[in-house]
Amino acid sequence: MYYLCSVFKKHQAMIITIARQCGCGALHIGEQLAARYDIPFYTRKSLLEMARAKGVLAEMDDFFEERPVDELQFAISALGHDEGPLHSRALDILSDMIGQSECIIVGRCGNYIFRHRSDLVSVFLKGREADRIRAVAAEEGVTPRKAAAIVHDMDDSRVRYHMYYTHLQWGNSADYDLCFDSVRLGTEKSVALIGQYIEGLGIRRKEA
Repeated sequence: MYYLCSVFKKHQAMIITIARQCGCGALHIGEQLAARYDIPFYTRKSLLEMARAKGVLAEMDDFFEERPVDELQFAISALGHDEGPLHSRALDILSDMIGQSECIIVGRCGNYIFRHRSDLVSVFLKGREADRIRAVAAEEGVTPRKAAAIVHDMDDSRVRYHMYYTHLQWGNSADYDLCFDSVRLGTEKSVALIGQYIEGLGIRRKEA
């Protein structure tokens, strides 16, 4: 019986969603997690290609590109008055595209869309602003002043994007399984921390 349970745990599906402040290294962490567990990692490019293949990209381009909404849209959503079909259709489309498959998804309200899946591991990556600005400056090869503008603009757009589609506050720790400073930890230790959590839950074991 123990052997059967172990095999089930080893092959049980898993979906990891990663929300992130700008400059937290989400793509590097996602890539290493995908390699560790040998599951697909859906980036912006691959999600756009999937949406294009489904014939929904033109209609839902703003959602898949994570484009920020305008101030009026944000104000309406913040008041909880906008429950239009675009919201539910965008979320449903991504849910249908992924189904019950195992994968890693960065952004795009993944923690909300897949919240009913028992195999969901939702992560929010954060970091000290000064550390994130330095990380962006190094990654993009720009000045600290330009990096600060990128960080502020990106974080603000993600707040509005998440509120528009979910009516929830982006980055609220109660909405995620794990919330930690990935900049201070670095990529490898961040992956190890997420891995410890996953293996502690018994959702999936690392392949030999």
